[in-house]
Amino acid sequence: MLPLLDAMIQIDALHKPDDVAGFMDGVQAIVALVAIFGMPVFIVVAVQMFRSRRLRMVHEVVLKLAEKGQPVPPELFRESEMKKSDVRNGLTLIGIGLGVATGFYLSGSTSGVGWALIPAFMGLARLIAWKIDRDQQDR
Repeated sequence: MLPLLDAMIQIDALHKPDDVAGFMDGVQAIVALVAIFGMPVFIVVAVQMFRSRRLRMVHEVVLKLAEKGQPVPPELFRESEMKKSDVRNGLTLIGIGLGVATGFYLSGSTSGVGWALIPAFMGLARLIAWKIDRDQQDR
């Protein structure tokens, strides 16, 4: 009977306004952790589900074409040809990095400028990789 009484006292203690604020802080912390660590998992699962669904649809089309005796176009099995080039990706990363760095600098937070330059240097690396690949293909 004593543990039940202790539990009831703890439940009654939660109804006090001071404890409710502390309880809500704990709930916010748990929700933040779940969101931070759960979001990447959710994104990976969603991407895999969409890829699986697309592949299943392609296989259904191939089966229907085979049943009707129609030729299967090879385009069904090719990956998307609209792959962005390294130049476009590189310029986008440079623009994002410089834009964020400028924003940090103008707001007076100079400590964030260095971190914002990381995407800019990643973009520069993509441009260098594109240049090297292009030179090797020309040979």
